[in-house]
Amino acid sequence: MNRMSLIIRQKILSIIFIVIAIAGGIFIFFYISSLKEKIPESSGYNQIFIATHDIKKNEEITPGLVEEQKIPADIFSEKFILDKNEIIGEKTSVDILEGEIITKDKLEEGGSGSNSGLSFSSYIPYGLRAVSIPVNFYGDRSLIKEGDRVDLVSVYYEPVSSSLCSETILSGKEIVLIGSRMDEAGEDYQRNVNSSKGAFSGLASDSGLLSAYNENFLIVTFYLSKKEAEEVFKAIEKGTVNLSICCRD
Repeated sequence: MNRMSLIIRQKILSIIFIVIAIAGGIFIFFYISSLKEKIPESSGYNQIFIATHDIKKNEEITPGLVEEQKIPADIFSEKFILDKNEIIGEKTSVDILEGEIITKDKLEEGGSGSNSGLSFSSYIPYGLRAVSIPVNFYGDRSLIKEGDRVDLVSVYYEPVSSSLCSETILSGKEIVLIGSRMDEAGEDYQRNVNSSKGAFSGLASDSGLLSAYNENFLIVTFYLSKKEAEEVFKAIEKGTVNLSICCRD
């Protein structure tokens, strides 16, 4: 009789344990579900748009060719388009494959869509500034393209030590636009460069540091923070700014 009571008691305890485990599982499930509801869907993600079908070059993009998708914020690019209205009605400048992200450089400039009337400042990422910088680039102009990442190195004369100094002021920055060389940029900037020769007294000459701006001059535009823009303009005032191309990650 005692043995039978013991067996019954063990079964009752087992049933109670199973019921508690199931109840605990249900509670945890609903608790996690409630947490998910409180977390915004966009947390840690950015919205981009992909092609739902292959889109040929010069084809006008219709709503049925575009689909919204979210990607982790840490792989977000400045070329991604956040507003669907900036895509619809535009024509492509290249072929876009199904599933491919639709970016600004794949659309024709000045298309018929709603973005054709927007000012340039509408495209600048929040918190940044579009800054155009006069730089030296000694390589073949065809080697450097918009979208390349580059370093900017400031070279200047230090009167105290009577020596040339250099420092990297920007590293791995993406080029937004590339302007003209000096002979196409007009005479105004040339006069500014010539007027700054006093800062290189005893060191620069027409065949030296400053003359490099004449032969290797480019105007390059970047998206920079306020602090970065200040550092760049200080470097321009001190001396010359040289460009070097970074490897692609």
